[in-house]
Amino acid sequence: MKKLTLFTIAAASLVMLSCHHGRHTTIASHSDNNDVKLEYEGTITISTDKTRITDISHGGYLDYKHNSDELYASEAPDGSICYKLNGAQVAGLDQAGQKMLGEAIGMIVKKQSLKVVGENTDHRLNFFTLFPPQAKRG
Repeated sequence: MKKLTLFTIAAASLVMLSCHHGRHTTIASHSDNNDVKLEYEGTITISTDKTRITDISHGGYLDYKHNSDELYASEAPDGSICYKLNGAQVAGLDQAGQKMLGEAIGMIVKKQSLKVVGENTDHRLNFFTLFPPQAKRG
């Protein structure tokens, strides 16, 4: 009986851990004919110049909606970043897509109070906390 109880607790713990991908964050703004909604989950790494996503953790995503336009970014099976613009898969972002991505990153940066640490350093946005890579000490 004791082994069955331990097995049940272990199995329940495993299920709970495997279902938890991270904290889901939503930022929304609604004003006169301008509706903006940003949702993201997981760890999102952005470039120092704050213009592109360099990595998204497994199961993470970014979903940005501005009026009738939508940009969705997630991890592709090969580990690259996969984008959908207004529901259609795109190989790369055009100027409008880059503008939307910049707006979304700007909202995340503002939410996270991101400070640039180094010129060649990527920044990881995880839940509500920033984890910039640490410099190696020699």
